[in-house]
Amino acid sequence: MRERSGEEEENRRKLEELRRRIDETDDEIAEMLSRRIRLALSIRNVKKALNIPISDEDREREVIEKWMARGKIIASVFNANKYCKVEDVCTEMFARIGAEIVKYTLQIEEKMDCVERERVERERD
Repeated sequence: MRERSGEEEENRRKLEELRRRIDETDDEIAEMLSRRIRLALSIRNVKKALNIPISDEDREREVIEKWMARGKIIASVFNANKYCKVEDVCTEMFARIGAEIVKYTLQIEEKMDCVERERVERERD
């Protein structure tokens, strides 16, 4: 077994530190998504009080378009090399993230409607 050099050891420490920071960032993203879901559920309650549909295709499209714009902004940071552009990848990734957020938020809202209906039915019985 070969002995590791000081440089290799240093690079392994850097790798572990960077991975730890990614894990911390993932935790922060999860907390932000949780906060976003709570806000969406609050919006759902207001919409119910106003007797307007929960789903709003125009708003959903707007959310996805904003995510695409965020992807373009992020891509601009990485587009220093004129031969290797990442804008299309970042834009697609962020558009998909936005679409998935919308899709799963609507599913959560639908589940909450189901829970509320069941509760009302139990109270009637």
